[in-house]
Amino acid sequence: MVNRAPVLTLWAAVVAEVLGFENDEAPTLGREVASLNAYSKGVSPGLFQPTPSEGMALAEKAYTLYEKFRSEIPPGKKAWAASGKLDLDLTRKMASA
Repeated sequence: MVNRAPVLTLWAAVVAEVLGFENDEAPTLGREVASLNAYSKGVSPGLFQPTPSEGMALAEKAYTLYEKFRSEIPPGKKAWAASGKLDLDLTRKMASA
């Protein structure tokens, strides 16, 4: 069982490396993507007020793949900070594709 934030952080770091960022830059970018994602999720229900920022975004295709890769939220749970089961077989399959 794992929360989605570390999964997104890892996923974004791997995508950053594939896009050509250095090994020491990629984890930082991964954490920033996860932070920006959490912030955007908080803006929608009014938990945060949006602020203009230039930020860094990964390609739309990468996020779409992350949505397939991330853990599923158990029925009856809210996605915000919920833990879900990460399908490692799917992870291995996606990594070998």
